Amino acid sequence: MYQTFFNFTAAPFENTPDPRCFFASEQHREALASIEYVIRLRKGFALITGPVGAGKTTVGRTMCERCNDQATIVHMLHGHEDGRELTHQLLRALALPVRRNEEHSRTLERLRDTLMDRLYRGRPVVILVDEGQTLTDAALEELRLLSNFDTATQKPVQVVLIGQSELRTRLRMPKFDSLRQRIVLAKEIRPLGPSETAAYINHRLRWASADRENVQVAFAPEVIHEIHEHSGGLPRMINVIADNCLLLAYVKESRRISAAMVRRVLSDLLPNFAEPSERVSDRPSVADVVVSETHSESPAAAESLEVL
Repeated sequence: MYQTFFNFTAAPFENTPDPRCFFASEQHREALASIEYVIRLRKGFALITGPVGAGKTTVGRTMCERCNDQATIVHMLHGHEDGRELTHQLLRALALPVRRNEEHSRTLERLRDTLMDRLYRGRPVVILVDEGQTLTDAALEELRLLSNFDTATQKPVQVVLIGQSELRTRLRMPKFDSLRQRIVLAKEIRPLGPSETAAYINHRLRWASADRENVQVAFAPEVIHEIHEHSGGLPRMINVIADNCLLLAYVKESRRISAAMVRRVLSDLLPNFAEPSERVSDRPSVADVVVSETHSESPAAAESLEVL
């Protein structure tokens, strides 16, 4: 709607996991590098966790684009009641028949043979599980069993498990000891800081602009501060606020986003966002909630990205 006015070739703040506009913050680069390491060197398991809206799925989609030439990537986008359902989805994705009355052990044998064949042909399989926190215990155990398919030197299937922060806490339970020991790299994606929020907004604006050296709209530093404060540094929330600011600026025929526009947008978006003047001591801000959820683990666990 406003693209022509601001000389955009695409909407800069769409809430879709588009790898084309991947923002390579330090932590997002680390998460992506971890996944690529596990896939390219065939290490087995990678775990990416973080709060809702932190950009986990975008990291996963970017990984798919970068590694698609070296592997067959199977997306698992929903939870499963048991291991059999998960295995059947994997069979269908690999164009293998699903035999309903077949013993599960035989199904796993057929799947293992296929995975080995693809490995020897130079096309190993990567299972990308998004919203991993929705998997049942049985489905998680099935992923562990699949990771046991290996040769003396290589693993024919790699698993990238992406989920909300509670998945990391859940995997610390003793019953997941065996699965946890198979996770080679684990990264927690946290909300963006103030400077990262500014870099994120500017990155998105340049990416979407027809002339990236001459962006036709400006977000002043105080505006970016307001957006960061109310979004909690979550890219999804930043996108919502910034997109609505652009729409309001278009209606006002302005090429500069003002603090008043941000406040107007935040007011219209209630109850998800609140202006600072509306906050009271017993009502935390979005940022407060994010910080509380992100640091609910012990300080040592929160600082470590490698250890579950």
